[in-house]
Amino acid sequence: MTFKLSAIALGVGIMFGAGSALADTATISQTGSWNDSSIEQYDNNNAVSTITVDGYGNDAVVVQQDVNSASAHITQTANRGDATIDQSGSEYWHHTVAGNNQTANINQTWGWGNTAWVTQRGDNTDAMITQGGFGNLAGIEQRGTGNTLVAASITQSGTLNDGYVEQRGSNLNASINQTGYKNEGVILQTGSGHVATMTQVGAHNVGYIKQR
Repeated sequence: MTFKLSAIALGVGIMFGAGSALADTATISQTGSWNDSSIEQYDNNNAVSTITVDGYGNDAVVVQQDVNSASAHITQTANRGDATIDQSGSEYWHHTVAGNNQTANINQTWGWGNTAWVTQRGDNTDAMITQGGFGNLAGIEQRGTGNTLVAASITQSGTLNDGYVEQRGSNLNASINQTGYKNEGVILQTGSGHVATMTQVGAHNVGYIKQR
């Protein structure tokens, strides 16, 4: 899989320094073709980011780190668009300080060749991706800490869509719901307290769940 954007690929992100921030709010709304948008928020206690895009071939990135109460929303109505959300606590050596209440939501209402990806590290993580159309890819990667819930949900409708969830930690809950033709779903869980649900309606679909 290839992403057109990284966290700072466009060089147009909103950068915050190393100082503490009590509350951050960032909103980007674009209507048109071939638009790119990026929001970067760091050292947060409460950060809310919303990107709304209506057009063709759009890319959107949201990065939130050192979060406590964070919510990121991306909505795209386009073809061949990329949407990426990265939420995490700080990493010290090989230890991650928990980023609490991480919620990510990507909604690509209809199109073809779209990519949606969510990466979350910390405790109490919740990610949801909804896609409709043809040849779309949705992926969620989560690494949980502590005993709080790690939840992931992917809903796809259409043809030749791929859904992927990988979770590590405890109290893992993942679901993939696909409706259509020749869709593929994969759920990988490592840790304790696994719950995985795969629902596929249609023809020639492939589903795979691995827990250990």
